[in-house]
Amino acid sequence: MPSRLSRNLFSAGMCLVLLSLMLPLNLQAQGGATGAVSGTVQDTSGAVIPNAKVGLVSASRGELIRTESTNSSGLFTFNLLPAGTYTVQVNAPSFAQTLLLDVAVRVTETTRLNVTLKAKTLEEKVEVMADVAPVQTADATTGESLGGQTIRELPLATRNFQQLLALSPGASSSLNSAAQLGRGDVRINVNGGREDNNNYQIDGIGANDPTNIGELAYTPLPSPDAIQEFRVSTSLYDATQGRNGGGNINAILKGGSSTLHFDAFEYFRNTVLNANDFFLKRNEILLGLPQTRPDIKQNIFGGSVGGPIGPKGRLGFFFFNYRHTPAQRGLAGGHHQHRDTFCTSFCSRRHRSVAFASILR
Repeated sequence: MPSRLSRNLFSAGMCLVLLSLMLPLNLQAQGGATGAVSGTVQDTSGAVIPNAKVGLVSASRGELIRTESTNSSGLFTFNLLPAGTYTVQVNAPSFAQTLLLDVAVRVTETTRLNVTLKAKTLEEKVEVMADVAPVQTADATTGESLGGQTIRELPLATRNFQQLLALSPGASSSLNSAAQLGRGDVRINVNGGREDNNNYQIDGIGANDPTNIGELAYTPLPSPDAIQEFRVSTSLYDATQGRNGGGNINAILKGGSSTLHFDAFEYFRNTVLNANDFFLKRNEILLGLPQTRPDIKQNIFGGSVGGPIGPKGRLGFFFFNYRHTPAQRGLAGGHHQHRDTFCTSFCSRRHRSVAFASILR
């Protein structure tokens, strides 16, 4: 009997441990995967308003996630916010409620707001577009943030989001090739530093190669359609990033919203649509060989789906992304060519990249 009781207690204890490990999924993300919102509340004469109630509403999920009160200087701050778009609502006695729409929070950045409240004459609500300072004044970090819409609209022949890292000031990369399908073969140099002196993170978690160097040469990458935004910090970043002295790259994955969304895509490339390689054509003419173009057959297809779990997302939200990349390519090498198939690190003939964003509440 005591042994059975001990087993039951041990099983219950293990369940509690597993439950405690799952609970952090519902907490706010920490460290370099978050941003912040701060600002000042004042009236039309410029006098600050203490003890004003400031609420933060997620634009994608429509739920109030944080509330704060302004201090004696009229200041408020929301720290450790997941990157995204928010609505800020401000209430104070004798003033009309004010809503600031489309407040963008970017990873590792602090969005500064100046909120002006008008005296209330009747029951009224004022909606204004967020007055965001165009220059980042909260810290001295230099870098660039790219949102999901920009990532989707810019041309990416190999569907590797790393190609966009070179758009940041101080960053450069080598020319792209078809061999980079779904992997991090893009070499990024930040401020003249070595390519292995960078630090890569996905949702604030280290994603460097298993060899523990600052590269992604053999790491499967998420599809660009699964990325909400990414930021490249090139210099003067604080201790929340660090690890290496080069660039700090942080990619944030999408999460579910209050409405169901899905999409599908295919990126098609084929030999018949391409011009012949210049040097291959020249060698074929000199040797009297038939002129044939290097083979390239590439079909990148997949889709995404995300939405709420339960009515109004009461049980949480989900997001799922799938990408399939079968490809064959011929490499021009003098007067001959050969065909191979893209392989991942475990040498599967077909590359599948599946990116999940954790179910959050």
